[in-house]
Amino acid sequence: MLNKLREKMEKGEQTIGTFVSASNEAFVECLGYTGLDYVIIDTEHGPYDTMDMMSMIRAAESVDLTPLVRIADVTHKEIQRAADCGAQGLIVPCIRTMEEIHKLVDLAKYSPLGNRGFIKGRGCHFGNQAWAAGSMEQFMEMSNEKLLVLPQCETAECLDIIEDVMKVDGVDGIFIGPFDLSFSMGIPGRFDEPVFEEAIQRILKACQDAGKPAFIFTPNEEAARARLAQGFDSVTNGLDPGVITAAYKEMVRKIRG
Repeated sequence: MLNKLREKMEKGEQTIGTFVSASNEAFVECLGYTGLDYVIIDTEHGPYDTMDMMSMIRAAESVDLTPLVRIADVTHKEIQRAADCGAQGLIVPCIRTMEEIHKLVDLAKYSPLGNRGFIKGRGCHFGNQAWAAGSMEQFMEMSNEKLLVLPQCETAECLDIIEDVMKVDGVDGIFIGPFDLSFSMGIPGRFDEPVFEEAIQRILKACQDAGKPAFIFTPNEEAARARLAQGFDSVTNGLDPGVITAAYKEMVRKIRG
């Protein structure tokens, strides 16, 4: 299987990742020595252009860390550049309608699932990887397997249609953005509200019923362990500015002791 993250989850393994929104390829390379399964390169909130993103994807690949990219929106340019540069998954924010879901699949997947624009780009080493050297049908099938399409459920509108979203061929799972979801529900940051936890459980059940993985962002280790215990397939814990700052604060505290 071309996507090791997909392979792990299909074997029933729970996986752990993190976001990178303020660092560079050297930092991504370091993450490959931590035991993480994947990294999400955040081009929605991070300052990365296409070359930055491609360098960070390469860095992840060099240390066997699955590179995912959070794009900014459901547009041809955003989807095509990330897929062509070698992203093995797309995290897609701000989804509100089934029309957006179908457009996303159409742009991200090759036929018969969609109509992705064809190129043998660096994601297949410009056609030089063995899996890209067969028939066009084989190439499209393998490319579709390699690229995980993971819409974010972070709006009340997406929550309302989550069961229908999970039935769409070409949607490979869901990524929950709990902060934005709570904002959209009118309970910003109030994660202890019963209605919020009911929403989380509804999304998780929709994924489980469809046999597709459920990802969720977690702000700390305690929350990550709790979500894995609930049955989430993957937790994406922390963002690099917070993780780095906390680590150095702890280092200084211990030195000053």
